[in-house]
Amino acid sequence: SRTENQDAIDAAVVAMLADPKEARAGIQEIHFLPFNPTDKRTALTYLDSEGKMHRVSKGAPEQILALAHNKMEIEARVHAIIDKFAERGLRSLAVSMQDVPEGTKDSMGGPWQFIGLMPLFDPPRHDSAETIQRALNLGVSVKMITGDQLAIAKETGRRLGMGTNMYPSSSLLGQNKDESIAGLPIDELIEKADGFAGVFPEHKYEIVRRLQVKEHICGMTGDGVN
Repeated sequence: SRTENQDAIDAAVVAMLADPKEARAGIQEIHFLPFNPTDKRTALTYLDSEGKMHRVSKGAPEQILALAHNKMEIEARVHAIIDKFAERGLRSLAVSMQDVPEGTKDSMGGPWQFIGLMPLFDPPRHDSAETIQRALNLGVSVKMITGDQLAIAKETGRRLGMGTNMYPSSSLLGQNKDESIAGLPIDELIEKADGFAGVFPEHKYEIVRRLQVKEHICGMTGDGVN
């Protein structure tokens, strides 16, 4: 995490330390890859106190898990922990690390080691539930389209009273559909769903486009990335 020009997640991680300077103690930054909504992770390439180069990355668990050299061995356990966190309304961030023996910032580096998961409490705004309820009372269909994991999306939907009929982004592509929706065309699935999780920016665009083709009037709210 950065100690300057922080986003909200970096600020939360660094705030856990007794002294923010500990976040960069004993290392020299070589290159920093900021978060973007496609890669869904940050990465820092650095030199340790002995002059050896390493790279660490934190971000969405699925993206970090995909880097791990032993993904197949740890995947089930990682998802179980994510689900446990989600039941408590906690989002998960994953962290991984690799050695970069070539010693250059553009090097591929060695195998990625999955370090662990960090829970984050990121509750909805205090007025979100009331706002959503007012929209529902006016006949507006409210859908959650989020990059978060499906488990946390469902828990957030439950807390906000907007429904838990949510699906992974893969279902938008006709993949990994539940039996209950296996026969539904994509357009009908989008209309009936309360939301989709694990989405990328192109999914959001496609959802809105398909709803507009069905002659729905769409509005969207979100952060600056959207």
